[in-house]
Amino acid sequence: IDSEVRDGFLTYGEIVVPGETDQEILLSAHICHPSLANDNLSGLAIATLLARELLKFPDLRYTYRIVMAPATIGAITWLALNHQHINRIKHGLILSLLGDSGSITYKKSRRSNARIDHVVEQVLKASGSSYQIREFEPFGYDERQYCSPGINLPMGCLMRTPSGEFDEYHTSDDNLDFVKPEYLQHSFETLLTICNHLEDEKIYFNTRPNAEPKLDQYGLYESFPTDNERIDLQKAVQWVLNLSDGEHAVSDIIRISNLSANKIDEAVARLEKCGLIKIQS
Repeated sequence: IDSEVRDGFLTYGEIVVPGETDQEILLSAHICHPSLANDNLSGLAIATLLARELLKFPDLRYTYRIVMAPATIGAITWLALNHQHINRIKHGLILSLLGDSGSITYKKSRRSNARIDHVVEQVLKASGSSYQIREFEPFGYDERQYCSPGINLPMGCLMRTPSGEFDEYHTSDDNLDFVKPEYLQHSFETLLTICNHLEDEKIYFNTRPNAEPKLDQYGLYESFPTDNERIDLQKAVQWVLNLSDGEHAVSDIIRISNLSANKIDEAVARLEKCGLIKIQS
């Protein structure tokens, strides 16, 4: 082999769909492995369809950044060139293996409890379809790079049958006969639902977070309530105040508190009217 070390270049694709804020959702699909349909092209196809769909929305909350780059070295290069605004990325997904007949599988971010982890699990639970949730592992696709210790972005991996777990993986049988339109469509709809969920989420800040405010001044606290409705509302108020930290959405508060959605919504409305919480812009 006649080889030499010299400066070269790396080409990757990127599209940015602007939203109302500069907070970003990063979606990454890898370009490599010639002639492989599921392990390569399926993620690119889904990312392309999503970009086309997002461009139709006039009032996106988040800015969406879609990166298509060679696996490993492409993600490393993108991170090196974009390190200055990595802190804008609030949620992210690796897109791969989305065209086979397996059920949707989600591999959590390295953080394991990031917003994206909760949202994907909520969407999959509500879908009525079979699915798997897996913990983070430091191997697989470019989650290894985006979730490396010095970066640690909140990015999970959305796929169907995981890498190495179907016979066609890394063979010439991973072709256009192996992926099916109905599975690609289902993957796309799942991803779009995740994005819609993130867009619609309400996240609040406690305006007086340094200890609990005197809630009886607002009619939100009694020393010894006896009515169950009042007791539940009081609990809901305290849960909302405690978890209005800019990190937990209303759906999280419902899940963690184990109180009814109606009661949490009532508490949110009362606290917002009193000025004790405000929605995250």
